[in-house]
Amino acid sequence: MSKIVLEELKNKKILLFGKPRAFNQEEFLYQIQECKIELVSKYDADVVFIAEGRLITPYEQNDFDALYEAGLKEKFITIDELENILIKNIDEDALLMSLKLSHDKERLFAYIKNSQINDTLFLKLIKLYDWQNEGFFDNDENRDVTAALISRFYENIERNHNVQYATLGLMHLVEQSNNGDLIEVIAGLEPLKKGVSNQSLYAILLSISKNQNTPDSVLKMLLKNGSLEIKKIIAGRKGLDKSLQTILFSLNDVTINEALCKNADLDRALMEKLQEHYPEIIAEHIKLDDTVFKLFIEKTPSFLAKNKTLTCKMQETLLALANKETTLILCENQTLCEEVAQMILSLGDDEINLSLFSNPAVKEESLREAYLNEKNHLSLAQNSKTPVEILEKLVNSKEIEVLKALCKNPRIPVELLYELRLDQRLDRLVSENEAFGNHIKTENIGWQT
Repeated sequence: MSKIVLEELKNKKILLFGKPRAFNQEEFLYQIQECKIELVSKYDADVVFIAEGRLITPYEQNDFDALYEAGLKEKFITIDELENILIKNIDEDALLMSLKLSHDKERLFAYIKNSQINDTLFLKLIKLYDWQNEGFFDNDENRDVTAALISRFYENIERNHNVQYATLGLMHLVEQSNNGDLIEVIAGLEPLKKGVSNQSLYAILLSISKNQNTPDSVLKMLLKNGSLEIKKIIAGRKGLDKSLQTILFSLNDVTINEALCKNADLDRALMEKLQEHYPEIIAEHIKLDDTVFKLFIEKTPSFLAKNKTLTCKMQETLLALANKETTLILCENQTLCEEVAQMILSLGDDEINLSLFSNPAVKEESLREAYLNEKNHLSLAQNSKTPVEILEKLVNSKEIEVLKALCKNPRIPVELLYELRLDQRLDRLVSENEAFGNHIKTENIGWQT
């Protein structure tokens, strides 16, 4: 049947067999009336649609079958189709106002459990629910409301049996959500006010503080009422708003200040206030530009060498300092530029090269040459760009540290991991290798840990 619109039903007769599904009987009849539809119990020529509801009685089934066999199948619709039309016609503002003024808990409860309403309306409705100063699962109604929330938004709910009836389900829901409105609503639910003192609820607050989609309004609330751990997590958030950074700084806490200094997006005005006490931490973590780089290069070059936002020009400037400690640290920076790596290699310092050969910026031809010297084998085993043919040779090494490094290398072929796994000392490391884990999932097989 083609899609039905409300205009086709207004001031028309509909014959319903059975009961509604999404609505209770009272609300169904109310919405039918609001849509100016006449509901009848017997068929006549003016009936435009025949709706098949749930819980049809044997007598209704006989009448239903007779009408179908009489050639009226074009008039048949399901109760779901009819209720979807009714739901689309709901004046959400009027409904919310009515529920606020009437305090009709049963009607609100029925709407929250109605899986056919849209997500936006659902979130507005659940904000009106009175939890009676009890927890998410402390009484039957709270449990059903919580279950409706989790079931509606939880990804792959069908694969996670009964997760909607566990506090863990709420935590996972927050972790996986990219819906800021949903997170904001969950954060404001009454039972979470006890989150700091209740360990299972506290896990939800931690998830909220870690989720990158959590709105600033919620983060501000957490800064006001949250634990030191939560404030520290927020201080390290990517792209943290300047106003929230200022609130954190005003707390004058060493732990929080250190976390702020590790934030690559630290506000420049706050950086100026913090650099006197935390220059090394800031130099290592802040997102660099030429001005900031010049500010720290004289005092903390070795810590600047750890920074992942160094440009190639900045790396060359650090190398030009001819400071061995700074150069060694630069060799460990995984964002090292290939041309800078070649410049370091040309220095001919064996100690520096030993560190450099674990860096993926080194050209393959240099790595092959390095393999000829056994002292470089550990560095090569750690390098994610080491050619596979060299990794194959290193599997035969007698050095346990080399073998351990191979187990962690993301480039190593799965067949070599199987070979390494024969050594019981390496079994756990192999199982932790992401490439091996992905292979296991793809092949749908398991292993003993």
